[in-house]
Parts: sequence; structure tokens; C-alpha cells
Amino acid sequence: MTLNGYYFTATGITEYAFFHGDRSILRVVHDSLPDVPVRIYAASGAEFAFNAPYSWEESPMGRKMPAPGASYPFLGQDGSEVGWLYLLGADHFAVAIPGAALGGRIIHERLHRSIYYTTLDDEPIARVEYGLERILTREQFGEWFPRRYVAEVAKQPEEALLTLALSVPFLGFDALEVR
Repeated sequence: MTLNGYYFTATGITEYAFFHGDRSILRVVHDSLPDVPVRIYAASGAEFAFNAPYSWEESPMGRKMPAPGASYPFLGQDGSEVGWLYLLGADHFAVAIPGAALGGRIIHERLHRSIYYTTLDDEPIARVEYGLERILTREQFGEWFPRRYVAEVAKQPEEALLTLALSVPFLGFDALEVR
């Protein structure tokens, strides 16, 4: 399954969204207000929150990647922990929910970085890349935006796990961004 990803921006809000045709699969929304968590929306309507490790006042140039071994929770609508992001190395991470997990590795072999997702036994699941072909556009906030990302999903894991894993490049960790 091919997902087309877009980067939308308006005053005070930034959104990354992936679509399969016209169906919204994932939305990651950053609000510029201080101490507001990143909001993640799945196709089913499930909502998650991620408390960014950096405050909005910090300069992106001053951000340092947390040390390997750091972990951050994903929160459900009721505030309980529903999943975790584990930083395993400078370019390696894992996302886990109860009963399942996906690993992610940053691939540097191309002009732009991409992320390769696998099960814990290295079975390929998905790949997210920067989309160089910008012909596809989508309207948001009254403006048209070109496609920026492409996600190829080879196997469909549980929706919550795929949603959380695909959101990782857009959570604010500079070393994990697809660019």
C-alpha cells in the first residue's frame, strides 16, 4: 500500500498527514503553544499524544539527540500510556505497544534520508521516504500543498502500532527526521 504524505502549515499549527487515495491514514499535529503535546490521529479516529522532549522556545540548532536508551511514552485519550518510543542508537529506534513492536532504522544511502521499518526479527514492514515527485497536491487550511513524503507499507501491522511508528519522523527528533 502506498501512502502519500504532506506537510501542511498555517499560523500557529503544523501538520504532517498521510493519505491512501482520499482516506486519511495518519495525522501528526504540532501546535505552537508552549507545553502542548504533539497530537497523533489514526484512520479509525483513535487519538494519541506525545510530549515532545524539547520545548518550543529551544532553537532547532541547539537540539541534541537524547542518548541511546531513552524512552518516551505515547499517551491515549485518557492519559494512560499506550505505547513507547525507544531510542536504540543514533539512527535506530523501536516503537512498542502491548504485545507488538516495530524497529526503525534511518537509511543514509540516498540523497535524502529514509526510514526502514521491520518487525523485531527483521521482516520488512514499511519504508518512509522524502517524495521527490511533487505533482500530487492536497488542499488544507485553504491552500494547496505538494506531496512531500511517500510511505510504502508492505505488511499491515496493528493500526495503533503502524500509526505510532509512522509518526516518529515528525515528533521533533532531528536525527530521526526524513529529509
